[in-house]
Amino acid sequence: MGNTRPGEAGPGPGPGRPVDGKGAGVEQLLARAQNAFEVGEELLERLASALMTHTELASFRQHKGPPRKLSRRTLRHTYLLADGSNLTLWEIEHNTGPGGDPRYEVYTDPESLAAAQYLVDARFGDPSPEELEAEAADWLARLPELAALELPQSPRQFTEDHSAEHAWRVLRRAENEDAPGEQMRRLLLSAIGHDITYVTGRHLRAGGRVVGWTLYEHAFLLATGEEVSLWEVEHTMNPEGRPVCEVYDAERAACDAADLRLEAL
Repeated sequence: MGNTRPGEAGPGPGPGRPVDGKGAGVEQLLARAQNAFEVGEELLERLASALMTHTELASFRQHKGPPRKLSRRTLRHTYLLADGSNLTLWEIEHNTGPGGDPRYEVYTDPESLAAAQYLVDARFGDPSPEELEAEAADWLARLPELAALELPQSPRQFTEDHSAEHAWRVLRRAENEDAPGEQMRRLLLSAIGHDITYVTGRHLRAGGRVVGWTLYEHAFLLATGEEVSLWEVEHTMNPEGRPVCEVYDAERAACDAADLRLEAL
């Protein structure tokens, strides 16, 4: 099993090349991503003004089997926007799902990317002691960043942009039967601002793969000045290992449900 680090040469598309065109291929990128719903409306609006993109290989990993050849590559897409600023999306392409067909995932921040790469790579099979040690070191190195995210020192910075639509999107993708219902939907129609925060997560190895969950708080500012939160659990605790979203109206309920799923494995 081989692994190249960001910045090193490895299999992939070769040197990145600018590509002109409205949106710079953003629609195609999101159309093939199985988790495109995670890209927020604010970023989508900014990406709509992309004038040019530069794509390069960020990392690559391959396992020759058995039972079959598995691979994962991560591409860094850097977009030049109309206002002169840059915006980066990371895309993971892998064949670790059933059938071996290519699958694509897209991420907007390095922390989510690192966790996703970890979950994909864990499907390659039992790692060597050296790889386990390297994985543990990577997670330990990220703990200070995650701790900082769990304990924000500043007040909320509400995004005042399509907040009611964002609430609708969160509730629409919930797969749990006890997700907040129509009363919450009506309440959030008056949302005039929203803020998304990483809260916590747990991961462990079970059945030859890494499974786990991550909790996000979606806080909404209503027209009355009241704040209401939805608690979204993203997990891979299912036989297929596919990403699943569940939504709750209380942090404790979200954590308890996620922990129960994890303990049942």
